[in-house]
Amino acid sequence: MIWEVRRLTRFHYFFKLHPLKIQEGWKVIENHLYQKPVRDRRQKLLLLEQEESREIVQVDHDGGKRYAIRLIDACGKRTGEISDIPYDELVERLEKVILKEDGDQGNPGDLLRLRIPTGWAVLRHGLTDINPDELASGSKLWQSHFKQDLLQLKCREKNLLLDVEWFPETDPAGHYALKLIKDDDWKHPIEDKWCIHPKELAYEIGSVLKKTCELEYKT
Repeated sequence: MIWEVRRLTRFHYFFKLHPLKIQEGWKVIENHLYQKPVRDRRQKLLLLEQEESREIVQVDHDGGKRYAIRLIDACGKRTGEISDIPYDELVERLEKVILKEDGDQGNPGDLLRLRIPTGWAVLRHGLTDINPDELASGSKLWQSHFKQDLLQLKCREKNLLLDVEWFPETDPAGHYALKLIKDDDWKHPIEDKWCIHPKELAYEIGSVLKKTCELEYKT
C-alpha cells in the first residue's frame, strides 16, 4: 500500500516538475524542484552533477519563502553560494549557474526547457524553442538547429536512452523523431514518436520520461 501511494505520488507530480535548461554533461542526481512551491519537509530540492568535473550544483529550501543555490567541488568543498533567493527568481538564477552564460561556452539561452527526472544524464542537448513553422525555408538555422543528434538522455541504471533528431536532417519538410531505446536495441525502440512543434516535443519527451518513473520499462 505504501509503495502504491509513492508510485501515485511520482505519477501525479512529474508534470509539476519545473522545466529547466540543462546543458550536456550534467546528470540529475535528485529532482524535487516544482513549478510552484509545495509543502515538503525536504531541504534539498535539486542536485545536479557535472560528470566530467564532478562539480555539484545544489538547490536548497532555506525556510520560509527563501532558497539557496550552492556549488560544491569534487572534494565536497563548498565553492560558492547564492542565498536568500525568492522562488520566482530561483530558476533564472539557477539556469545562469548551469549554463555559465558569462563564461566561454557561448549563449545557450534558446535551449528547450525539459523536465528531467532523477537518474538521467544529459549526453547531448541541441534542441531549441525555435518554431519550424515560423522559419523561412532559406534560413541558415535549418543547418544549425534542425539536424541529427539533437538530444540524448541516458539512464544508466535502467540502460535506457532517449534520442531525438530532426528527420530528414535540415529539411524544412521534416519532423522531430523521438525514440526510447533499451539495452542498445535500436532496431526495436520501445517508444517511437514524431512531432513538429517544440512545445509538443517537450510534452512527448516528458510523457516518455514519466513512464520510466513509473517502472513501465523495468523489464
